[in-house]
Amino acid sequence: MTQRLFCTLCALFALFWMAGSAHSAEEILNFDSRVEVSQSGKLRVVETIRVRGENSQIRRGIYRDFPLMVEDAGGREREVGFEVLSVTRDGKPDNFRIDKASRATRVYIGSKNVFIGAGEFTYEITYETDRQIRFFSDYDELNWNVTGNFWNFPIRQARAEIMLPQDVRASDTAFYTGPYGATGRDARSRTSNDGNIIEFQTTAPLKPREGLTIAVKMPKGSIAEPSQSQELSWFWRDNAAFLMGFIGFLVIGYYYFWAWQRVGRDPPAGVMVPRWDAPDGISPAQVNYIENRGLSGHDAFSSALLNLAVKGLVELEDLDGDVSIKPTGATVRQSLPVGETAILQKLGGAGQEFRINKSNTAAVKSITRKFRSALDTEHRNKFFDQNLTYVFVGIGISVLTLILTIVSAGGSANFVIPLSILIIVATGITIATFSIGLKVSRASNLVGKVGSVMRWFVVGFFAMNLFPLLGSLAVDMTVKPVILAIIAGVFMINILFFFLLGAPTPLGRHLMDGIEGLKTYINLAEKDRMNLAGAPAMSPQHFETMLPYAVALGLEKPWSNAFQAWLASAAGAAAAASYSPNWYHGGNFSSGSIGKTMSGLPTSIGKSMTNAMPAPKSSSSGFSGGGGFSGGGGGGGGGGGW
Repeated sequence: MTQRLFCTLCALFALFWMAGSAHSAEEILNFDSRVEVSQSGKLRVVETIRVRGENSQIRRGIYRDFPLMVEDAGGREREVGFEVLSVTRDGKPDNFRIDKASRATRVYIGSKNVFIGAGEFTYEITYETDRQIRFFSDYDELNWNVTGNFWNFPIRQARAEIMLPQDVRASDTAFYTGPYGATGRDARSRTSNDGNIIEFQTTAPLKPREGLTIAVKMPKGSIAEPSQSQELSWFWRDNAAFLMGFIGFLVIGYYYFWAWQRVGRDPPAGVMVPRWDAPDGISPAQVNYIENRGLSGHDAFSSALLNLAVKGLVELEDLDGDVSIKPTGATVRQSLPVGETAILQKLGGAGQEFRINKSNTAAVKSITRKFRSALDTEHRNKFFDQNLTYVFVGIGISVLTLILTIVSAGGSANFVIPLSILIIVATGITIATFSIGLKVSRASNLVGKVGSVMRWFVVGFFAMNLFPLLGSLAVDMTVKPVILAIIAGVFMINILFFFLLGAPTPLGRHLMDGIEGLKTYINLAEKDRMNLAGAPAMSPQHFETMLPYAVALGLEKPWSNAFQAWLASAAGAAAAASYSPNWYHGGNFSSGSIGKTMSGLPTSIGKSMTNAMPAPKSSSSGFSGGGGFSGGGGGGGGGGGW
């Protein structure tokens, strides 16, 4: 008896608990929509939503999502208008804010810092929307998703009252219930005696993400079709962002082309003549600076260091991957280039060892910084004019274009801010990939270098869109791909002309012609080199003199191979038996390995420089908070609690 009583009490407790749990679930008790259709086609909608909140999802209030894109009678996607007229809670005006994206808008009802507690609440949202009527060849139609299919709560009962213009009668009606795409018939409809008011009501509760959709067919001409001026206004609304971006892109392109024609075109190249010395006696580091229109990687530093070694001012030694530098204290017989002077000053006195390795990072950074600063200070705008004034004007036009495009695409701060983040990150990735493109490019002409930069830009931009955070932003904000394409185009054209607007000065053009002759000479076969009138014969001294210039141009391998071939010939046999540079120790100078050792020296210096530099710090980013859409609003809207 006792056991039976215990079981009965447990069963009753379970039933009470289940009943209490069911009662405490948050839900929409009633969703009532009154839709007034005007003769002009504009809809005035009053939604009365009675909810039960249990301080779970509904803490401050509710939100309502509304789609801004619909399909017209021809299946084309069109943007509709949406304006909230008033919002109340329990008959009193309530605070609300609107977050608008390109394809949907969300209305938050309530205040961020005010919690409403548990209970039943009645919300009323009044809004107007246009372009919702579809015009077919023989009839007009209102196809209206009453509740939306993306509510987070079940809806116990939904009702819609459609009020047509006074003299319009419905010729047919239809209704559908269930999840998106379903054709359920759990509803009924009733038409008033005069035929211009139709009432729809569900006959079964709607589960979360289920909704009620109705259709009202009217005789052709019941609703005034849009005028030509209205269609033009809607066309602008549909395509404002694209048109603003596209027109801005054309203006930017025209401006940059005009600026390039005015100041960016390179002076015509002179006659290229192979030569075995640097034009105007410029240093190897200067050759690298002019060839790359700026310093490229560690080649300039390596070439300057080798030039100091060849002159007998420093000695180099390879110590298990680390490069050691020791000033010799020899007298400087002629003035040194500024870059080499900067290096020599930072190395210290004769015999002091300076190692390029990770334990000496601070000193390595200091010496490279001073070297680069010395070159930049002396040569800035001397060989090339970047024409930055023209670039800044182009950037200003681009910024204005992007702002107008973003505002036209969305308008609200919650749309502009995420898309601005997208643009900022795109800028960072673009700059990084632009730098990589310059470093990896070994092209000998402008077209090749621009091609390399553009390839890396495309890789970087697509990598940006694969980045999860930015990808989710693009999905949540449903940014039109064409808008992203315009943004990408604006960045690309700015980067391209930043590169193209820089033009050689007359002195720079003269030196470029001489450097081209030097490159040709280094790459010539031995027999062709010897056929040049006045060309010096290959020798250890000539090889060492030219080696820093070959390193500056990235041609140390062909030049070292030419020297190795000469050593293997009868003319160089005697030198091959005894050759060992007094300025470099630690290499393999046995027969057959001299060329490989000498061509590998710059690589060893560059690798030591890279290893000595601090590793880049990792970064992370993340975002939290609202602003996204739970299932979006494109399928008919919906809502939830917040």
